[in-house]
Amino acid sequence: MGNIFTSPINFNYWNHSGSQINLFSPWLTILSGWIFVNINVPYGFTIYLAIITFLTFVSAYYFMNKFSKDTLESLLFSVIYTFSLNRFNLVFQNQRLENYLVLIFLPMIYFGAYQLFNNRDWHILTWGLVLAIWTAPYIALAVVITLVPMFFAMIFKRTSHHWQYWGMLCLNIVKLMSITLITTVGYWGPLVKQSSNKMVQDPIKNVDYFKWFDQFNFSQLQRYLLLSIVILLGLLLIIIFLKSKFSYKILLLETLPLTAAILFPIKLQFADASRLVFAFQIILEIFLIIIVSRIAILICQEMPSILKLLLVAIATIGFSSLVYSQSTQLHAPKTIAMANAKYEKFVVDYHDKATNGKNQFLVNGQKTSVSFYTKANDYWIQYYNPKSVILDLPIQKYSGYKIQLNNENVKTSISKRGTIQLRTHPGKSIVEIHTQYDWLGIGSLLLNLLGIMYLVYLSIKDLSWKKKKIPKNS
Repeated sequence: MGNIFTSPINFNYWNHSGSQINLFSPWLTILSGWIFVNINVPYGFTIYLAIITFLTFVSAYYFMNKFSKDTLESLLFSVIYTFSLNRFNLVFQNQRLENYLVLIFLPMIYFGAYQLFNNRDWHILTWGLVLAIWTAPYIALAVVITLVPMFFAMIFKRTSHHWQYWGMLCLNIVKLMSITLITTVGYWGPLVKQSSNKMVQDPIKNVDYFKWFDQFNFSQLQRYLLLSIVILLGLLLIIIFLKSKFSYKILLLETLPLTAAILFPIKLQFADASRLVFAFQIILEIFLIIIVSRIAILICQEMPSILKLLLVAIATIGFSSLVYSQSTQLHAPKTIAMANAKYEKFVVDYHDKATNGKNQFLVNGQKTSVSFYTKANDYWIQYYNPKSVILDLPIQKYSGYKIQLNNENVKTSISKRGTIQLRTHPGKSIVEIHTQYDWLGIGSLLLNLLGIMYLVYLSIKDLSWKKKKIPKNS
């Protein structure tokens, strides 16, 4: 990210191959990683994780309190959500920053959806989606998929039985979609341009829950007992469903297709759906935690306040102890050290063909050694041969390169391995490669900046207007 505002390519990294990973990796993820890597990896990550955990707790409490208007339910939800085992696995086993960084924004997104479908506000959902897209695009896509059934479910709500409701809702959705697209065009704009190239991302190995269940080797009697428990829980959920508000009913209904998508993942011919299944699992967790918190509140609603506070204290101690005990037993691989040692262990043609070159220079198809020097988005190569030869550089072909041979522009082609290929001059050849954003990249970034400024303006304007509507003596 050191030269990100000049060029998406940084030749100092990824084996000097001109990886386009900066084009396709959301900036919020990379920047947050840059913070602790540049401070000190162990201590920096500890501080970073503490801040992320605190922000996750605050976000979960704030938006749940706005949604439920119940302090105890909000506290219970935020404790379970922050200290859940799924989040623990995302941090210590999955070890990808975006997957637990985006958890900060999920409560914001679904509260924003609640506001949108009640025609109260569309800015919160817009901010949530924008932050999610700039952090974990696959999870943002999965979130959008879960919002579609909510739109159609509003047909069954009494307040929607008027054309004015649907007119206002559709207008707000148009605003939401247009602003979200503009404020994320810096990410998806260059991605669309590269869509003609084959981009294969390493698939995620999702858990096969049926095989996992078979590992316990339950007896027939134990299976019947588990089935009885599932039936009782189903009946309890039906009771909760009947006594809950409309918004809780939607969440309960959404858990059914989400569970089915996780247990019976769909395999697509044209795309890898494993990351969507993984994202659905994260979303299902937040829905289940909301439901569990709601059940606990309904059970404890007649209890004294001291017992309710005791419940929150027990939940905090219990979940934090569970996380601590799991962390002491975990022997996770040191991902950062391994990634530096061998890029291919973690990436299979990740968004680009950066590894195809293997830092091998080829002359007429034969491996050779040359002198080269890199500095951010600049690459210098020096090669001597009394004959004119075809020089194959271990740099992937990209439309934003400015390539010169002995201070003159030179025609290049793409080799069989997807790298830059050119014909040298007899004698000494000095090749200079400079990268910068092309017109689409520059335009996308400028439009993205204007979109964010406009969204900030609309949010402040809307907030000021709401404050003016509040009476002085209220």
